[in-house]
Amino acid sequence: MNGVLKIHIKCSRTKRIIKTLIKRNTITYDAGDTIRALLAQRATDDAAAELQLGSMRFGTDTTTPTRYDTDLIAEVPAVRKQLQDANKVDGITGEISLQATMLSTEGNGNTFAEAGLFTFGPGAWNDGVGGSLTMFSRQVHAGIPKTSAFTLEYNWTIQFTT
Repeated sequence: MNGVLKIHIKCSRTKRIIKTLIKRNTITYDAGDTIRALLAQRATDDAAAELQLGSMRFGTDTTTPTRYDTDLIAEVPAVRKQLQDANKVDGITGEISLQATMLSTEGNGNTFAEAGLFTFGPGAWNDGVGGSLTMFSRQVHAGIPKTSAFTLEYNWTIQFTT
């Protein structure tokens, strides 16, 4: 299993892409446990609805991701994005793409440099991690000082390969 995080920086006025960043992402060890529990569905495993990917979150830290990561290092909670069905695209066999857009009015004044995918967990989709959610993957990228002049469009593709 691997993935790619693609970030389009788009002009707020013209909607044109100004720049694109592409990074291979880091799948956490907890992601493997999440898939195991989803496939097994034993009485001791979380319910399937709790295991699905439910949010994409963003932060300002640049610490290199590891498979041991369990949360973003410096999350900006005001820009958490729920991943609803419309944000999940599975057109290619063995692949799913998850999409989230940070609007021109969101996150301004922060220099965004990390992103993470999280499960729904048993509570609300925007709960803090602290035992209820699982971080599936995390990646850092070149810092983007956010202003109202542009939107950030995140497209995260997870590939299941042999």
